[in-house]
Amino acid sequence: MKTIGYVYASSEESYVKEQIEGLKSVNIETVTVEEEMNEGISQNDDVLKEIVATLGSGDELVVYELRCLGKSIIQLAEFLAELKEKNIQLVVVKKGAAYSDIDDAPYVEMILKIAEMEKMIIRERTTKGLQEARRKGRVGGRPKISEETIEQIRFLYNNNRYTLRQIAEECNISLGTAYKYVQER
Repeated sequence: MKTIGYVYASSEESYVKEQIEGLKSVNIETVTVEEEMNEGISQNDDVLKEIVATLGSGDELVVYELRCLGKSIIQLAEFLAELKEKNIQLVVVKKGAAYSDIDDAPYVEMILKIAEMEKMIIRERTTKGLQEARRKGRVGGRPKISEETIEQIRFLYNNNRYTLRQIAEECNISLGTAYKYVQER
């Protein structure tokens, strides 16, 4: 069984040190410190993905706090589901005073439930917003073009009078739309 620690690249050097000190309290084989990019903090999680790829069933990934994973609640849920699927245990050193006596498995399960709830709330709000917009007469998507405009596009193209770019400008449409209707015939 492997136990690997992960240290998030924070813009606060003191927080990086705090993470490293916090991870020392746990028996860890390897601690991987994400490097800070020249322009600022790394926005991708390639280092974390590499760590997870090296871990197998029964191994542990140790982080100082959940925020060290650098993920939103929904991204965190997807990440935790991936760990669960691979049977990798997530160990969180600093959970907060109210949760310090909870084991890691129930703690992670609680986070998954909260993220699930957040997804449902977002889905419901989006659906309600779309319904309200439709009720007010607003329809999403690209505006439809008239049959006359489609015929004009095809006429201009078939008579070799204009290029697709000129047709798009003449008919006040995008180049992609002009191409689409020329190809459909």
